[in-house]
Amino acid sequence: MENQERKGIKVIVSFENKKVGMRVENPMQSIKQTIENIKKEARNEPEKLWHLPEIDAGDNIIRYYLGRKNDNGKDEILKEKKEGFEQSLFDYGVKEGDLLILIKKVIAGGN
Repeated sequence: MENQERKGIKVIVSFENKKVGMRVENPMQSIKQTIENIKKEARNEPEKLWHLPEIDAGDNIIRYYLGRKNDNGKDEILKEKKEGFEQSLFDYGVKEGDLLILIKKVIAGGN
């Protein structure tokens, strides 16, 4: 039985053919902060989670985004800002048990 005192929601995050259950302590914090928290956890436990480098072998910056499948089954990036306002998982209606996708984008010439 899971401790009822635990805060946040548990979501499944998928990246590079590996799905991991993660607890998001505050689903109302910005998506940008949620991604930073995922990257921090991955740095602390790369064997259990993923290796998420910030720079690729060609010195290009790597950015990570959160996404999900929309109602039509297509990947949708959860935008960090909408109409100038920081967005959160709460704003997108993400709930306990939802599947999120970590999306990696290489920014060529970003350095």
